[in-house]
Amino acid sequence: MSSQHTGSALTGAAVLFVLLRLLAVSHYDWHTAFALLHTLELDDAPGLFLGTFMADDRISTVLLMVVTPATFFFFLRTRKDPERANTTALLTLIVLVALMVSHTLTYHRWWMPVGAVALGGVFVLAIRNARWLLHWFAWILAGTALAVAAVVSTPWVPKERINDAEDVYVFETSPGYLKVLKAQDREFAILRSEDVVKRVELADH
Repeated sequence: MSSQHTGSALTGAAVLFVLLRLLAVSHYDWHTAFALLHTLELDDAPGLFLGTFMADDRISTVLLMVVTPATFFFFLRTRKDPERANTTALLTLIVLVALMVSHTLTYHRWWMPVGAVALGGVFVLAIRNARWLLHWFAWILAGTALAVAAVVSTPWVPKERINDAEDVYVFETSPGYLKVLKAQDREFAILRSEDVVKRVELADH
């Protein structure tokens, strides 16, 4: 595939990812998704992407257990191939390992790295000659990311408690008002800043 086609495919996948996130977070309500769309800015992209995978600890556990050894397998099988971006795979692997360490320390799921090592052994021993997996690796990861975007309804911003009364997700803070999504019924609302006297971030999503 040419670099132009690859760029177009990545752009389309990124737009689809954002669309699926907006729909999933709004519980597939068209009007709420449309309202949330107008809270996004270009520099929100990294937070939206990473927040998707960090928002739900159950999803992130499964993904880290599977994607980390799969990336290690991909790097191991392609590290001597001059036509592949081995540096990208190595950097991705380092980031995934760091995320796994943080996840394990935070949630005390000590079995997770053990499971990842076991899966890595399966990849290396059982499917080491599966060239189709190497060829379609990037597309498999992209498909996984889109599937996660479509099913994870937890927003990419922390949950907060406003005035010790209501739990919301604050999507935009501007002079004079806050744009929020209510955690209970996923209703989009605009609050006046003067009415918000206390905001407490909740650690548990």
